[in-house]
Order: sequence, then C-alpha cells, then structure tokens
Amino acid sequence: MAKVLFHIDLNAFFASAEELRHPELKNKPLAIGSNSARGVLSTCNYAAREYGVHSAMPSYQAKQLCPDLVILDADHKYYRSLSNQFFTYLKQYTGKIEVLSIDECFMDVTMIISKYPRPLDLAVQIQQGVLQKLGLKCSIGVAPTRFLAKMASDLRKPMGISVIRKRDIESKLYPLDVGACFGIGKKTVGKLKEVGINTIGDLANPEHEDLAQSVLKNAWPEIQERIMGRSSDELIYSSTRKSVSHSKTYSTDVYTIDEVIVRSSELVKELSAAMQKQQIKGSVFSMIFRDSQFNNQVRSTKLPCMTNDYYILNEAARSLIYRYFEPVGYRHLGISVGSLANEEKIVDQPTLFDDFKSTTKDVIANLNNQIEGAKLMTLSQMLKEKENQKNEKGE
Repeated sequence: MAKVLFHIDLNAFFASAEELRHPELKNKPLAIGSNSARGVLSTCNYAAREYGVHSAMPSYQAKQLCPDLVILDADHKYYRSLSNQFFTYLKQYTGKIEVLSIDECFMDVTMIISKYPRPLDLAVQIQQGVLQKLGLKCSIGVAPTRFLAKMASDLRKPMGISVIRKRDIESKLYPLDVGACFGIGKKTVGKLKEVGINTIGDLANPEHEDLAQSVLKNAWPEIQERIMGRSSDELIYSSTRKSVSHSKTYSTDVYTIDEVIVRSSELVKELSAAMQKQQIKGSVFSMIFRDSQFNNQVRSTKLPCMTNDYYILNEAARSLIYRYFEPVGYRHLGISVGSLANEEKIVDQPTLFDDFKSTTKDVIANLNNQIEGAKLMTLSQMLKEKENQKNEKGE
C-alpha cells in the first residue's frame, strides 16, 4: 500500500510571526532583515512580494522597489517559540514527523487518514487548526513520496492544499521550471539551462539524460528517481523526545564543502566524547545548516545501529554534507543524535560478520547488570565459592 505523506510549510513564517504581535502591519509590505546599508532580507510577506521584493535581496534595493516597506530585525527566540507550538500541535495527530527546518516538516499520515470520510479532510483540519490556534497560515502538499509532497506544497501558496499522485507527475510536475525542482541549487539550475534543460520535463526526457548527468554528476541518479516518482517515502524521526546536540556559530561564513566537513568533524568528536561519558547511544543523526540569511535546514539519517562511535557518527555527517551541501555560506552548523538509550539497556545483536565472543560467563554478567539486586552464577562458580569459604574457615 502506498504511503500518504504531508509536507507542511508555514507561509512567510517570520513575517507572519511579526504580524501576530504587530497587527497594525498586517496587509502592509513587511520584511525581516537589516536596515543597514549592507543589510539583506531574510524573508518578506506576500504584500511585499507584489512589489518584487524577495528573500536574500539587499535592503536598499527592496526599499527602492517598495518605499513603504517596513523592515524589522529578526527575533529568533520568538520564532523558535512559535515553531515549537506548531510542532506540538501537529504531534497530536501523529508522532511520525520529520522536522526539516523551523517552519516545515513531513508527516506520515498513512494510518490515520483512513479515519476521515474524505482523504483531504485531515489536511483541511490541520491547516485550519494551525490558523485558528496559532494564527499562522500554511500550505500542505499530499503525495506518496517525500519529494512529491514537497513539490506539491509549493504549488499553491499561501494556504493551499495540493495533491500529486504518481499519475499526476507528467501533468503537474513536468511543466514547472527546472529551478523549482527541490534538491537542485541555483548555480546548478543555471548550468542546466545553459545546456537546454529548462523544465523538469526536459530533465526527465530520456534524450537529455547524458546532458543532465554531465551537469548533475553523482546527484543525477537520485534526482532521476525523484522526478520519476520512485524516490523515498521513509521519514526519519526520533522514537523518543530525547536527543543530544552540539553546535557552533562561526565568525566568518563557511563556503566550501571541505571546510564544512572539517567543522562537522570537530563537532562530532565533541558530541561522541560527551555521549560516551554519559554512556548513551542513539540511532538517528541530524545536521542543522544555517546560512548567512538565517535560513535553517535540518537533514537527518538513520544510523546503522545504536551508537556513540565517532567514526560511525562522522560518516553519517559526511554523507549528509555530500548530499545536501550548497555553497551559500553557512554561519552556523549543528549536529544531534536522537532516539537515545542507556548503554546497559541496549542489547547488541551480533551479525554474520561479528566475532561471537559471548560465553556463559558473559551472559550471566549481563543479566546481573540488568536485574537490580541479582547475583546469578554458574554451578561451578557456586561450588568454587563454597570451597573458598571452607578454606577461609580452616575446615
């Protein structure tokens, strides 16, 4: 049975958050950023977008396009508080939520959507609930894969609900500009257009496969699977609320993939050491990439086992970096490990390639560690202990 995934995206989140506490600015052109001479905008509301204002635009240029534009400094503590309320609200429906950033997530609703008379009733209920309880607007994409759900939510903004089934790919996805394809960076879009690939349909055209591969290189197989509707439907989320994390904000932005790998390795080393000291292990690894415009991207992966091992965690970090890195300049990097458990409560299952070293003595020692107050022993150990007691008494 195909899964049903929602991608939920808060519309113009920072600007909408400011409109909540500044009602007088509602429906007026509003942007979040810096008013300084070299300042840039992190986001803007839809009223400002009608003037051509957009995120990452220099503030002076935005003011030229829209002289009445109000620019407010970002208040990230306030935005995080609203974001936490947003995710808490969603968790009343399901715990199967993968957080992508401060204002968007995936939800696996396969099991719960059948309880509703019509498939989209759940999406409408969530969308209206977010608006009524938090005062925030959101768009929801509905699809059988992560990629298609993400693409669907972008089709109608704000307050849209869109569905992309696999049979809809050719009619709804292929006419879109290749720049709308999630996972392809701006610089790469330019290179694709230089070789004549202008739409997602052009990208999917078998006649363009060699051209696409020459530009996208190692990323091409995964992107090809996505636009054909064959990509992943698995969400990555922690099975517990517990997680440990480590992060750092840098004085200068980090632009190269080699720099990011080095920085992340330093973070992993410190987090691994802390986990080993606390004697905890986890099975979900996440990275947070925050660019110079304060846009956060959270990317996660499942670990091969419950672990706190530096080399395994570092390999997970490198995998995410190679997969999602864009040369946009990162001012902040963070890592976290979720689905934690204490080491003594973890039963490691040996594989075909592990040395089977467990003995009767090891099994009994493990049981004594797990059962409070237990003092189990083998018959030979018991006889030996009695013999020692006799010797001590001189019998």
